[in-house]
Amino acid sequence: MAKSPTEKLLQELDQLKARGRITDEEYAARRQAIISGQVQLPAEKSGGGFFKKVGIGCGALIGILIVVVIIAAAAGGGSDSNDTGGTASSSGTPAAGTNRGDVRVPLAPGSSGEIAPEGNPGQKSRVTIVQIMDPVVSTNQFSRPKAGMRWIGIEVIHENIGTKEVGSFDWKLRDTNDNEHEQDVMGPVVDLPDLDPFYSDLTPGGKKQGWIYFQVPEGAGIKWLRADPNIFLKNDLYFEAP
Repeated sequence: MAKSPTEKLLQELDQLKARGRITDEEYAARRQAIISGQVQLPAEKSGGGFFKKVGIGCGALIGILIVVVIIAAAAGGGSDSNDTGGTASSSGTPAAGTNRGDVRVPLAPGSSGEIAPEGNPGQKSRVTIVQIMDPVVSTNQFSRPKAGMRWIGIEVIHENIGTKEVGSFDWKLRDTNDNEHEQDVMGPVVDLPDLDPFYSDLTPGGKKQGWIYFQVPEGAGIKWLRADPNIFLKNDLYFEAP
C-alpha cells in the first residue's frame, strides 16, 4: 500500500534525525507541524551539525583546537601554503601543485594519482576518480544546499599502496571563480555510499570507496580537486580540470 504524503514526510524527517542533521527539539517541532498539517521547511542549522554528528562538545572542541595549534606550530606551518581556508577568494595564492612534491593529474573519471606525505614514503596512497555527478539532488526535501548553491558529488577510490597504515584525506575543491570549498561531510541525503570522512587504519593493500560532496555556487565549475594526505606536511594530490 502506498504511503500517504504525511507518512512520507515523517519518514524523511526520521531519516534526517538519524543522520544527525537536526536536534531532538527541531525534530519534535517539525513532526508536530507535519501531523497538524502546518508543514514548514526551516533551513538547517549552519552551526554545530558536524560536531554533533561526531559527538564533540564545546569543551572537547576547545581542547582539540589547542592541540591542533601546538601541532601546527611544531610542524612549521603545515603544507598548505596555497590554501586560503574555507570558502574564500584565493587571489594572490600560488597555483595548484606549485609546491615541490605535489602531484597533478587530470580531473576525469578513471584518472588516478599517487601521493605520500613529505618524509613518509611508506604512507603512499593511490586515489582514483570513479565518476562525477553534477548536480547531486537530495532525495529528502528537508536536506537542501544553501541558497544559490548546488551539491557536486565525486566518487573516489583510496588505496594504500605503501608499507604503513594511512588515514583519510583532507579534501578541498576550487571552483572556476577561484573560491575554495571544504568537503561537505553532511552532504545530501541520497542512496549512494559515502566515503568515510574519518579513518586512520587503512592497512597496506587496503581500499576504501565512496562519495565526497561539495557545495558549489550555481554556474561555477570545478577548477581542481585536492587530496591532502597530511595537513601538517607538504605533498598534495591535485585533480585539475582541462
